[in-house]
Amino acid sequence: MTTTVRVRAHARCAAPRIARAKGRCRSRAPPPQSAGADVVDAVDSGEHDIEIAERPDHWRTIDGFYARADGLRDALVATHGDVRRVKAERFCWDYWHVENQYTLLRTPAEDYFGREAYVELEEALLKYAREELGCSGITPVWMSAYVHSMRQELHADVPHGPWAFVLSLTDWDNRKFSGGETQIMRPERLNYWKNFDATEVVERGQILETIEPKFNRLTVFDPRLPHGVTEVFGEKDLLKGRIVLHGWFTDPLPSFSGALTEEMASEALGESLEALYARLTELPRASGMVCAALTVAPSGDVKKLRWTCDTLTPVPMPELPSETDIRDAIMLDIASALLETKFPQTNGESTITLPFCFE
Repeated sequence: MTTTVRVRAHARCAAPRIARAKGRCRSRAPPPQSAGADVVDAVDSGEHDIEIAERPDHWRTIDGFYARADGLRDALVATHGDVRRVKAERFCWDYWHVENQYTLLRTPAEDYFGREAYVELEEALLKYAREELGCSGITPVWMSAYVHSMRQELHADVPHGPWAFVLSLTDWDNRKFSGGETQIMRPERLNYWKNFDATEVVERGQILETIEPKFNRLTVFDPRLPHGVTEVFGEKDLLKGRIVLHGWFTDPLPSFSGALTEEMASEALGESLEALYARLTELPRASGMVCAALTVAPSGDVKKLRWTCDTLTPVPMPELPSETDIRDAIMLDIASALLETKFPQTNGESTITLPFCFE
């Protein structure tokens, strides 16, 4: 089975189906803006408690992400630490300026660090992408630097991939500059009047989420949301400014690990997905993606489902149920179909990660 698990949900019914056989919604709470996911465990009675977050989780941070981040920082220091020493590697930077939008220095990370170091970095990023985001590809990684007066104004990178990432090599704790944070528009502000509260004082913190680029922090976010980099003030030394690696995760595809191979799982999974797609096309439209990681026992039963990521956002339309009810219906249908799938027996436990993309 090689096709991407991708669906397009259309508005064909007036109300989503919340209750389904062998599945039921449990308590719901706002999702944490950090790594982690909701877990669904099977129970002996054949029923499953399916916990669904009230809202999508559009960004997360993972501190201490890359085991070899110190080595990358050391390479930067070796090249730029002695400002009077002439080294060919210092001449790699492109000064990129788009009036009223972008001003920064950038270079391909592979060219700067070399093939061996780059492949190790890419493998670490791809491992995370496969296991947590359901993505099998990555764009070429860029390295960017920001010194005094450099910034990115708000923009969106929709065509590049379902997830953007930033891995910081900034010596953040010892910085002497201000600015340089990643800013992401809070999704509730994109429909301002729907969420308007006349009693609320709205300031920047209520409009934009600000994420500090701490050293070795991986920030992963939904690039459909307007985002940017606040202007850096007070530092002209490249090595002491904001330095980050960045790109996009691409190509959502199923992944398989453990005893159960893709070939072995294909028939059972294909039957479940065919029926699931038919149900999903009856529900109101949504955009974004959800990814489910299944733990499959040697018996072939699905013993656990973990939502690894979730940017699923219902498309606003008049005379439809609430966005929360639509999310519940879509995710409950997905969970029910997957938890009820019976895979072939094997001699060990397996993990299957399945991304569902809605357009």
